[in-house]
Amino acid sequence: MATDLTVAEVLSDPLIGLMLEADGMDKAAFADLLDRVAREQLHQKMSGLQERRADMFYTRLAASETRVSCSGIC
Repeated sequence: MATDLTVAEVLSDPLIGLMLEADGMDKAAFADLLDRVAREQLHQKMSGLQERRADMFYTRLAASETRVSCSGIC
């Protein structure tokens, strides 16, 4: 079963170390890059979740207002 590597495992992996060396990037800079990307992905996912929750709230609110306004008329 395949699993994702932790940041510590990525930074200690010899093949990744060779690629970083070939690219002229040190491990600290790569760790910072991974951290920034992870934070950005988290921010995007949280924003999307907030938008979906707001959409569901307003959909339910509109449905409940329709039921309330129809209760005396419909």
